[in-house]
Amino acid sequence: MRIETHGLSATAGGRTILADVTLAIEPGAFTGLIGPNGAGKTSLLRLLAGLAEPAAGRVTYDGRSAAQVGRRALARGIAYLPQSGPVHWPLRAEALVMLGRLPHRGPLGGIAAADRAAVERALSTADTAHLRGRTVGTLSGGERMRVLLARALATEAPVLLADEPVAALDPGHQLACMALLRDAARRGSGVVAVLHDLTLAARFCDRLILLANGSLLAEGPPSRVLTDENLCAAYGIAIHRGEAGGEPFLLPWHALPSPTCLPETP
Repeated sequence: MRIETHGLSATAGGRTILADVTLAIEPGAFTGLIGPNGAGKTSLLRLLAGLAEPAAGRVTYDGRSAAQVGRRALARGIAYLPQSGPVHWPLRAEALVMLGRLPHRGPLGGIAAADRAAVERALSTADTAHLRGRTVGTLSGGERMRVLLARALATEAPVLLADEPVAALDPGHQLACMALLRDAARRGSGVVAVLHDLTLAARFCDRLILLANGSLLAEGPPSRVLTDENLCAAYGIAIHRGEAGGEPFLLPWHALPSPTCLPETP
């Protein structure tokens, strides 16, 4: 599924949080959505998922609107992992992951063999099979995020949108999660993840979208987006760069006292 935005704008509390954003999410690519706090990343992700209405512009899915696609078909086509999905019941992890199969089941449909197989694949892929019998309230923050990732994976949708999927994870699971998302894209899925770690974004993503003050500052391959000028404009920081094993790393080194390249607020 190809998702496109056309002149997309969004507001909250009378304030513009996204302005005139036009871009495309391609199948088979791992796209990192980066930018400072308050840049509009989560808002854009929710608009891509069809979970919010834009103030202006539109989102299309293979050229069709969400209404034309239909809510049920859209739920099967897009798996959404929120930044901190609330779980209000003492569900076992396996039951929570099974919720990812709801778009594939009828109103009175039971759990089919295909649903159980999808859940098993998701639990294994997210390294959560050993957590299946634990209730959500007994999980650590990182374990809970991995179970929620498994729920999104269980949908087996052609598009996966993940809001800060590695934020609560230890370094080992961060690397495993990023490799998992990259592998999903290699298998043909369109994957978009909100990220704050610039090195992970540079190493694993095929493409980056950089937002600043609600505007699209840059997009393209990591090498083209993660320039000193763009990072100054977006974050007001200087970067120390290096390479290990043929792959780049970027360390935020110090804040710039008065960055003049920051784009104006819409």
